[in-house]
Amino acid sequence: MRQADNDLGRRSWMAGVGATLAALGTGRLSGLMARYDEGGPMQAIVTGSNRFGFELLRQLEGGNSFVSPTSIAAALGMTALGAKGETLEQMAQVLHVPAGTPAMDAGWKDLITGLVAEKPGRQVKLANRLFGHQGFTFLPDFTNRLASAFAAPMERVDYSNPEAARNRINGWVEENTNQLIKDLIPSGVLTPLTRLVLANAIHFKGDWLLPFTKGATRPGQFHVSGDKVLTLPLMKQTGNFRLRENDSAEALELPCKGNDRSVVFVLPKARHGLAELEKGLNAGGLEKLISGNAPNQRVELVLPRFEVNTSLSLKKTLSALGMAKAFADGADFSGMSTEDKSLKIDEVVHKAVLKVDEQGAEAAAATGVVIGVRSALPPREVRKFTVDQPFLVAIVDKATNAVLFMGRVREPKEKA
Repeated sequence: MRQADNDLGRRSWMAGVGATLAALGTGRLSGLMARYDEGGPMQAIVTGSNRFGFELLRQLEGGNSFVSPTSIAAALGMTALGAKGETLEQMAQVLHVPAGTPAMDAGWKDLITGLVAEKPGRQVKLANRLFGHQGFTFLPDFTNRLASAFAAPMERVDYSNPEAARNRINGWVEENTNQLIKDLIPSGVLTPLTRLVLANAIHFKGDWLLPFTKGATRPGQFHVSGDKVLTLPLMKQTGNFRLRENDSAEALELPCKGNDRSVVFVLPKARHGLAELEKGLNAGGLEKLISGNAPNQRVELVLPRFEVNTSLSLKKTLSALGMAKAFADGADFSGMSTEDKSLKIDEVVHKAVLKVDEQGAEAAAATGVVIGVRSALPPREVRKFTVDQPFLVAIVDKATNAVLFMGRVREPKEKA
C-alpha cells in the first residue's frame, strides 16, 4: 500500500495549511454549532465534508490523488460519536462540523438516505459497519446511535486472529463496492490489540446523459508535463454543457442520467498550470467551479477514456490537519466503552477508484478507522474543452451539493 502522506510539510504552502488548521484544533463545538445552525444538520455535514475534502486533497500533494470526502467524513463521523473532550473538539474542527453531537445524527441519517439510489444507470450505494472485537463491551448509547444515524450494525470478529478478521472486513468492502476496492486493510494493520474497525464503503455508477460514440474515440496525446506525453484513447462529442470559469480555470459539468449527479472536470487556463491553480484556489472558489450557476454553452469536448486509483494511509495527514489527539496515547474515546480507557485510533486507511469511458463513470471508495488499545440555452459559438493535461475532477450529488468523490489526476492510465 502506498503511504500517501506525501511528505507533509516539505512544501511551504502545505506547511502553512497544516499549521493553520492545527491551531484551530483548540476551538469549541459551540462556534461550529452556531455557524451551521441556519442550514440544518444535513447541509452542515455537506458543507463541512466538502471543505474537509478540499483541504485533504491539498495535503495529498504528489501524483494522482482521488478520494471520497463523503466516505472519509462518514467513517470519522462514526468515530466521533465515541470521542470526548479535546479529542472530539479536534475532530470537529478538522471535519468543519460539530461531529459527535446528537444534533448531527438526523443530518447523517438524512444524507445517507438521500444519497442512495438504485436505478438503471443511476446507482449510489453507501454502507457502514462496525467490526467489534468479540467479548469487548461497547456502550449501548454508542452502538445504538451508530445503528440509527449511520445504519451501521455491529458485527463481531476475533482480533486475536488478525488475518481472519482482515479477510472478513476486506470481503465486506468488496461486496459493497462492486468488487472495485480490494484489500482495503493491508496485512499488519490489525493486531490482537485492535478492538474496533469502523468501515464505510461507497459505490457510484452513472451513465452519461449524453453518451460518447465509441466509433469517434481515437488515440491521442495526454501531456503529463512539458516533456512527458502519454497515448490514451480520446473520446469526443459536441453538445450543450454547463461551463464555468474564473480567471485561472474553466470547469465542464458532464451530467449523468437523471441529471441529479454529475462529473465535473476542472482545467487550468495556463498550460501545465494545475499546481499554480491549486495554490491560488480556496474551498469557496472550487465550490463555484464545480457547482455554481452557469448557462449551458455549445462545447466540443475531448476527454480521455481512463481510470485512476489511490491507496492512502491518512494517519499523518489527519494529524497534520489538526486531529493529532485522536491518534495519541491520551486520546479520549470513553464514549465507546468503559472497559478500556486507552482506546485510540491506530490507523485510517482509504482507497478510491475512478473509471471513465464512453458510457459513463464508475467510482468506489472505502475508509476504515482502526481503533486499538495502547501497546499499539446555448450560444452559436462552439467552445473547446480538451482534457489533455493534468486536471481536477469531482463527482457531485446535485440535490444535496455533496461532493461524493474528488481528485487530482496527473497521470491517468487507459481504462481496462
